[in-house]
Amino acid sequence: MLEEFGAVIARGGAGVVISSQSGRRLPALTADEDRALATTPADELLGLPLVSRVTDTLHAYQLSKRGNGLRVMAEAIRWAERGARVNAISPGIVVTPLARDELTGPRGAGYRRMLELAPAGRAGTPDEIAAVGALLLGPDGTWISGSDILIDGGVTASWYYGPLRPEES
Repeated sequence: MLEEFGAVIARGGAGVVISSQSGRRLPALTADEDRALATTPADELLGLPLVSRVTDTLHAYQLSKRGNGLRVMAEAIRWAERGARVNAISPGIVVTPLARDELTGPRGAGYRRMLELAPAGRAGTPDEIAAVGALLLGPDGTWISGSDILIDGGVTASWYYGPLRPEES
């Protein structure tokens, strides 16, 4: 989709890809793996060794969301040639019907714990995500391009440096 829109976007246009905080919790990739996720043609992504090693759905989700941010970064260069911008937003848990299902599903206890131990202490709202989208698409965001904005109430910060930090083995 990024490649197709990037080929037709008008001068002054802007796009936003919705990703996820989950991509930020994936362990660091090598520089070569980052570049491959960012630049491999979409129809060749499944052939990457990094992708073919995926064995569970959470890892697949995290890798796809990491890829979203990296692809936005790479595509921002191409979009700029047309005078346009593209960015990503990586929200955490936002109060939606899907989030309600997740909070009561098999991983629900973990999601509820994330919200309780995040600095904000709550889920986000669709309006909060929309406000970031409006900034990125509007005239106040014209200097922002190729960025992935994390908006998760501090869950990722807590994951790395706070009470959500996984025990090191």
